[in-house]
Amino acid sequence: MPKVWKRATVACLVASLTACAAALPPRETPVSEKVFKQSSDDKEVADGIALIQSGKPQAAIDGPLNDVVSRLEKQYANSQDQVYSPRGPALTVAYSAYSAYDLGDKKHPGSGKRVINIGPAWGLAYWARGYADSDLGRYPEAEAELAKALALSPKDAQYLGELAYVNQRQGRYDDSFKLYRAAIRNIDLMDIWPDAQKNDFLCRAYGGQGADLVQLKRYDEAGKAYEACLKLKPDDAKAKAGMATVKGSRAPGK
Repeated sequence: MPKVWKRATVACLVASLTACAAALPPRETPVSEKVFKQSSDDKEVADGIALIQSGKPQAAIDGPLNDVVSRLEKQYANSQDQVYSPRGPALTVAYSAYSAYDLGDKKHPGSGKRVINIGPAWGLAYWARGYADSDLGRYPEAEAELAKALALSPKDAQYLGELAYVNQRQGRYDDSFKLYRAAIRNIDLMDIWPDAQKNDFLCRAYGGQGADLVQLKRYDEAGKAYEACLKLKPDDAKAKAGMATVKGSRAPGK
């Protein structure tokens, strides 16, 4: 099964975290976005992601990522508040709004509690540990880490997409497809990303859906998913290969 999600995603995140002194937006930011001072936690997460990129995923986990997670888990262990770890204004506003709902509203996990948004480092640290575990082939462990990241930022498209990838690698294609769909649905909340980055992400998500749908033998839907990617990036090699697979599966006698 082709990897349709991973490497370019972490490379882009590393570049932006190390180059941009912004605590809320850890990627390239629009010119109009307010820039905040980068925290020591953000810098440690950036160090961890850089280690992953350099082929040292276990060192990333054992060093800076575990350091950030341990510190923040201890800090908020007894908190009575609903803690979120968003990146960017749109996600921050989305989670802040949860406090306005009633306790019985099951659609909003923070309902009835005071919501606090602490910036991106904690969620990103869990995401990076999950990414590293995935690189090491430890998919159940990766899944557990990504679930923690999503508990802190449930609408983050990148976290949803990474969990989709992990599900795909474990053969849970229907679950993976649904997670990719959720990632696509929430792309507008990633307002810290420029359009080119959103398009790249969307193409990868559509490609991931296509791979899932091929495995599920839903070839017409798979073709549409690959076509959606190719509309955004006409020269995408993986989407072209996926289309060829779909056409081959539709050939007479198959």
